Amino acid sequence: MELNLLTIADAPEDLQPLRTLLAAFERENGLQISMRRVGWDRAWQTLLMEAVEGKGPHVSQVGSTWVATMAMLDALRFFTKEDLFGLGGSSRFLPSAWESVKLADRHEVWAIPWSIYTFVLYYRRDLLERADVDPAAAFATPAAMRETFTALSRNGIAPWAFPSLHPYADLVHIASSWARANGGDFMSANGREPLFARPEASTGLMDFFELFPFIPPSLRGLNVEACTNAFARSDAAVLVGGVEIGNELMESPYASQEMRENVAVTTLPGVPWIGGDHLVIWKNVLANVAQERSALDLVSYLSKRETQIELYKLENILPARLDAYDELTFPLDTTSPTIETILKNGRPHPALRLWRRIEAFLDEMLLDIGTSVLRQPTGSPSDISMQMLEEYERKLAAVLKG
Repeated sequence: MELNLLTIADAPEDLQPLRTLLAAFERENGLQISMRRVGWDRAWQTLLMEAVEGKGPHVSQVGSTWVATMAMLDALRFFTKEDLFGLGGSSRFLPSAWESVKLADRHEVWAIPWSIYTFVLYYRRDLLERADVDPAAAFATPAAMRETFTALSRNGIAPWAFPSLHPYADLVHIASSWARANGGDFMSANGREPLFARPEASTGLMDFFELFPFIPPSLRGLNVEACTNAFARSDAAVLVGGVEIGNELMESPYASQEMRENVAVTTLPGVPWIGGDHLVIWKNVLANVAQERSALDLVSYLSKRETQIELYKLENILPARLDAYDELTFPLDTTSPTIETILKNGRPHPALRLWRRIEAFLDEMLLDIGTSVLRQPTGSPSDISMQMLEEYERKLAAVLKG
């Protein structure tokens, strides 16, 4: 029997580790897994169209924030209590990942957490020491990070490399740490009211945009890869990136031995964002009992502790299962305690039906503010960002009421 699995990957070769993992499952269950790939740039639109048309694969990987919309469109099969018992129960998974498997006002479970994604802060111990900055306090709060960047600049050290002047899909995830630093958030819990211009959120966001003038002119307008390479070359003291970048930095052809010996990891200031991917079963399997059973078996296999540990070893993808972390090793000694802190304190975006639409709005807003700050060097970043946050909050409020 054939089972269709849709995965999200930017290149065909990215699927090879998963194919390796699935080979044993196919043999043991007498199944053929037909894998279909879609790139991240088209994944949301592809899955949304298939949900609207009532199509879709049997099982698919989806962004954790997409589940609410997919469920709202009645495209998914929900997981029963018996299904969840067979998977080991919700306690096996990271609580913050489990928050996004349901709709805010419903009890049904529509997805199973598969992987975790979050952002960390890489910094150079030696460069902070040269600027007489204590690493333990350097990034503890948004205000402390701004003071650290001021000290680095004063000592002739480029503070950071950060993607700017071009769309950056992860901007809202990174900025959410600052938005939540003082108890604020982008949206109300019910998704009906924007909150980012309120003092609880705007104070942190103004601190975030105060950091943009510290991006050296030579490093402005770069994408993620170029920023990573700049940090590896020692062109900047700080870099924001995913956990997997630690491996890239240590293996980078641009990295000097000095960089490798001095790079360390810590959390972003504020409340870390935790996202990742979930596994869903599409409703079309209900027409075939054997196919439905096989789809459940596949989700169970992919979410097993052993499978998730092996996936981390092959692809450097953080597991969604809590009991997998005692088997993980990282290239930097500061990564493990940083991850532990994030798993304890991090939060996902809210499980809102319209979150994907809201997320696109927020990304556009944050890009616009950051670009405006960089292009108005004589203006106050706080004044520019506050004015624009208020304008955008009015716009979004009007859209949500319409």
